[in-house]
Amino acid sequence: MQQSFQPYPTLANRTFIGLIIAQFLAAFNDQCIHAAAMFYAIRTDTLTEASAISLMPILFYAPWAIFCTLAGYLADRYSKQQTLIFWKFVEIAITLVALLGFWLGNAWKLPIGPWIVLASVFLMGLHSAFFVPAKYGVMPEILPHSLLSKGNGVLESTSFLAVIFGTVAGGILSDKRVFKGQEEFIGLVLVGLAIVGALASLIIRRMPAANPDRPFPGLLPQNLYRPLWKNLGMLFRSRPLALAVLGIAFFTFIVAFMRQTMYMHGETRSPRWDEFHISVVVGTVALGIGLGSPLAGWLSGGKVELGLVPLGALGMAAATFAASFMLDWEPGLVICIVALGFCVGFYFVPLYALLQHRAPRSSKGDVIATSNFINVNGAIMSSLFFFGVVALAHWMQLTPRIEQRDNFVAGRLLRPIEYHNGRPSFFEVEVPGPPQRIVAFGQPRSPSIRNGEQEEDIETTRISVDESELQVGAGLQPGMEVIVSTYVMHLDGHPVVHYRLRAADQKLKPVYDNQGMPRFLFVGGSVMTLIVLLVLCRMLPDFFIRTLLWVRAQGRYSIRVTGIQYLPSEEPAILATNCQRFTETMHVLACTDRSVRFILHETQPMEEHSTVLRFLAKITGMLVLPPGVVSPLVLSEATNAAQRTLEQGDVVALTVDDDTEHGVFANLLGALQQRFAASIVPVYCAALPDARRPDDPKHVRVIIGSPLSPHSTPQEVRHALAQLASGSAELGSAGELTASATHAEH
Repeated sequence: MQQSFQPYPTLANRTFIGLIIAQFLAAFNDQCIHAAAMFYAIRTDTLTEASAISLMPILFYAPWAIFCTLAGYLADRYSKQQTLIFWKFVEIAITLVALLGFWLGNAWKLPIGPWIVLASVFLMGLHSAFFVPAKYGVMPEILPHSLLSKGNGVLESTSFLAVIFGTVAGGILSDKRVFKGQEEFIGLVLVGLAIVGALASLIIRRMPAANPDRPFPGLLPQNLYRPLWKNLGMLFRSRPLALAVLGIAFFTFIVAFMRQTMYMHGETRSPRWDEFHISVVVGTVALGIGLGSPLAGWLSGGKVELGLVPLGALGMAAATFAASFMLDWEPGLVICIVALGFCVGFYFVPLYALLQHRAPRSSKGDVIATSNFINVNGAIMSSLFFFGVVALAHWMQLTPRIEQRDNFVAGRLLRPIEYHNGRPSFFEVEVPGPPQRIVAFGQPRSPSIRNGEQEEDIETTRISVDESELQVGAGLQPGMEVIVSTYVMHLDGHPVVHYRLRAADQKLKPVYDNQGMPRFLFVGGSVMTLIVLLVLCRMLPDFFIRTLLWVRAQGRYSIRVTGIQYLPSEEPAILATNCQRFTETMHVLACTDRSVRFILHETQPMEEHSTVLRFLAKITGMLVLPPGVVSPLVLSEATNAAQRTLEQGDVVALTVDDDTEHGVFANLLGALQQRFAASIVPVYCAALPDARRPDDPKHVRVIIGSPLSPHSTPQEVRHALAQLASGSAELGSAGELTASATHAEH
């Protein structure tokens, strides 16, 4: 008889490997189609460069918001293996659509070809909207809690490396020197990679559906999006989930904000950076994430290490701030962007592991789809915020307005405007006489113009100008009356003349010198990161304490936690622990994702601690009760402190002593039970033997048991704690060997 699916005790298993390969190629194709479609639309004059830059993210991310509830439903209603495999084969069909668009546009010169390619970007966004919830939702099903952070590190590393390779590959494959303008070969490459990814998904083992009885919500909007509002309420009621979702949403916000800042910075360079140049520079953040994510997973050890989040946020703020001083030195700017990505890995990996682990077992895919909905809105808010800040800077005259010379040339647009890499490179204006003349701007690429074929008996004045210094309005056609205005921009200390072409009936729009804006925007990004860190610390007040604990534990302890899912995520709770020393309480605190106040009853006089430990004890609000008999006054103070903590919705941890009738624990528990119906969660912490490291006393196991009734007696609590202690060895190496044997039988 087939046994139930069990998480693997190691990352070296076929399901995880198949998932990594499949998602890597999916992310690669996402970005490659994104870049190739954009360059193809620009090259065929289907879209201007500005329109393409604005439209691509909308096409790709709109399905994430539109179909978030359906994506969550399918990820939980059916086996995530089936969902992953299905969408990998759908990816093959989408790449065939892109291939068809390239072929129709090149072989048959049909205008619909580029639009079909653009439609494939929307379809790849649809694919990702359904694939991503299953991809992240399956992680806690195939990996135990102790490997979740390491697994996420590998997952994020490979995802962002795929983003780099896909973006660069899309640009390289779109270069005319590669396929000689035959983009249908790009489609063949994409189809081949999609087939390989689909085959890799077939090695993922089948796991049961998380919620096979979940009813279909319906297609009417009021029914379809009802689970979304329900999930949003659930997310923000749960402190750990709210912490994770808001932290991840800010990651999306700040990345989008920095990307727009880099576009503005590229526009102020001389010559202006094109889209490919900007994409490569911005893409180096993914290189940093690819390096930082697996390191964050490895440093997390066997638990979700929230202590890395403040380190990552502080590093992000520092790297962003440093980038503001490197804008004129591109190598230094790239170093700062890579450092930003490296720190993002420390910030992002623990939060996503927390989201995966804390989401209800029956609705992990639904929760992740809802998180994606929040992320898309975060990206939209980033765009609105960016344009609002720039508009405010213009209105307040923080960026100087540049004086323009209008009517530099006025006449009739003689020929279609020529473009190169999406930018205007050449246009001619016929100026009425007498004498009649032609003024040409830029370098012609048309063979007939280069070879001297032009209007007879008409004087031609050629103004040689770099294409980055030409700007044209929308909708201009040959024969239209146009006006050319000009202005001077000082770039890198040198005056650069720019020419703007617009229809004669259009008003002259103002021009601003935005060269200083990117520096302020980078500094603003640094400040926003610090503000969000303070908000997260407000939600989890001991955030920095966990960072200090993690730093202090390096080289001293190896902590493994079991049963973190039993810790209530939102309501107040009482932890009944065996902790009798300060160090043990810090082990427990480091393993939880709630704000915990310890009331420690030591069995022997408190040993001398370092300044760091004494500082930690003070800022955590820990109360240390001396060994032996505790005076009524001290006990009353401890009771009042515990009651205040539970009133705030936080967690209180108590030391379980041997006296179950008249001891400190019995008195504290009885006083709290009179006012609160809080769950009592047994927690056992001790140095445990490990079959792989039997002589290592630094190996610490924290075991969290299932919650007891709020009315449990001290005797029942001690019994539950004793059961955790007796079963601790089975939860160590023996348990892992059992899990390995289980998988070997499949």
